[in-house]
Amino acid sequence: MAGRETDLKSQRRWIDKWWAVGLMALAIGIGVRLLFRDLDNWVAVVAGAGVYAIVLTVLIRRRQRGDARATGLETDDVPALERRLRRGDIPDDPALRQAMLQLVHRRRKTMHSKLVWAFPAMLLMFVALGVLLLVGGSVVAGAAWIVGGPVVVGGMWWMRRTSLNRLRRAERQLNASPAQDSARSPQRDREQTA
Repeated sequence: MAGRETDLKSQRRWIDKWWAVGLMALAIGIGVRLLFRDLDNWVAVVAGAGVYAIVLTVLIRRRQRGDARATGLETDDVPALERRLRRGDIPDDPALRQAMLQLVHRRRKTMHSKLVWAFPAMLLMFVALGVLLLVGGSVVAGAAWIVGGPVVVGGMWWMRRTSLNRLRRAERQLNASPAQDSARSPQRDREQTA
């Protein structure tokens, strides 16, 4: 247990802290709002971005707490474990492997939820808005929505499929024995070539 805690604590980054996520969301929110507004009403820009940053930080932290409960880790260790999962770096420690497997199951369950209808619904909204704009006389905007909508939804579908493939691959590696796994880990391949 001590080795696992030390391993994950050494991989923590300042960007994983809740306040860093909040400040980043605030900066992005202010930047986006300033693109669409002028600087005359800067108090409203900062206030609106602040509300957005608070909501986003609370939602991200809530998800991390749920992941921590499901995996048996500390809340601050979840981002480090997610980074290792994205890189395909499968740990040797059996307890950490089990925690990562629980995280994979949780992510796959979320991605296989009942929200499969969301992609066709978004596509329908994009196309319907484009048709309404075309009927209203805005040909360029209508065409942009009709063409851009399927591109955005297709990109989201592709990202979802890529993430599911990565999670399936990680689940296979986590269910394999550690001796078999060492031959397939990209992180270990990089270490062996260095």
